[in-house]
Amino acid sequence: MTVNKLSFFASGNGDSVLLKAGGTTIMTDIHYCQGHADPDDDSKPDFTPQIRDACTDDCLDLFVLTHPDKDHVRGAGDVFYLGPPEDWVSDPDEGDPLILIKEIWCSPYAANGAYDEDESKLILGEIRRRKELQSTPAADKDGNRLVVRSVDDAVVSGRFGNAEWRVLAPTQAEAHIPEPKKGELRESCNPTSLGIRWTVTVNGGKNHILLLGDATVAVLERIHDKILLKDPAALDWHVLLAVHHCSRRSLGWVVNPGKDEEFIESKKALKVLGRQLGSGYVVSSSRRFGRDVTPPSSHARNRYYKILAETDDLTKVMQADRDRFLVTGSNGDGKPEHVIFDLTASGPSRRKQAKPLAAPAVASSVGGGGSYG
Repeated sequence: MTVNKLSFFASGNGDSVLLKAGGTTIMTDIHYCQGHADPDDDSKPDFTPQIRDACTDDCLDLFVLTHPDKDHVRGAGDVFYLGPPEDWVSDPDEGDPLILIKEIWCSPYAANGAYDEDESKLILGEIRRRKELQSTPAADKDGNRLVVRSVDDAVVSGRFGNAEWRVLAPTQAEAHIPEPKKGELRESCNPTSLGIRWTVTVNGGKNHILLLGDATVAVLERIHDKILLKDPAALDWHVLLAVHHCSRRSLGWVVNPGKDEEFIESKKALKVLGRQLGSGYVVSSSRRFGRDVTPPSSHARNRYYKILAETDDLTKVMQADRDRFLVTGSNGDGKPEHVIFDLTASGPSRRKQAKPLAAPAVASSVGGGGSYG
């Protein structure tokens, strides 16, 4: 039976998105957590069985790294095999094999000089290993393929297996973050996020999925000026991943940070995110709301409510609109829950959990990554 499914795994403030388009399996980012560094953080269920079930012969067709902050790369080496494919053990004596990644996509930042942290060392090392093989016969072998993408490329759209893609970010300039001078703080790599709109067609009906990683408000405003005004349909979506774990800083500007924290929404950014088709869904890959730290931001959630309801008046947002804003960190009972959609001829259909998730197998601290709020 052909499977077309989209899964947002509950992994705290971190992205772990699995797209199954017929025989094609694509994973965007991973936040696979271990340890208990933050006892106040939400526990997270183990989702590796779902990834393995979606793969054929323990091989993932494509892994997309938006950017190498730890909440987008953590645990990659615990789930995926990272190394020369000829050394991969496909049938170990005990347990399941690590999953082989046939192809990796990343931004120029991840390929050309992203900084290493403990969580990112393995995946960035794998990207560099594959980059060194380019222009050699081995580069096209499963387990060695690497494609570095930006919106400035000659080709910014195409088909990968049974899914269509369109790159929206970053530009080459956005992907270039110089090393800090001595004594200076390192800049956030959020602006380097590889943003892609995926489309899966089922019996003639399209399912559009918009994934922008942790793109900043400046990046969204650039998308408005350079893409939305010329080709607005490129931003259409049925399912939108709330940018930066539902951070308000992707929707506007903080004035006088550290003082009165005045916030000004960006009309351009909101227009970029407002291309909902039909009764769409917004997914917040975050811990549950109601904590004293952000993200997720209640301000941003209210703005996404308005987008779903197609109104600027929060009082006109109906419960049915609010119900299409889904949070991986809370299923309504305060428990984490994977958000899963079946992709159909009439668009995405949310798959309700038959029962609450089992007791978590893994738990961890919240991943960091750039400015929150």
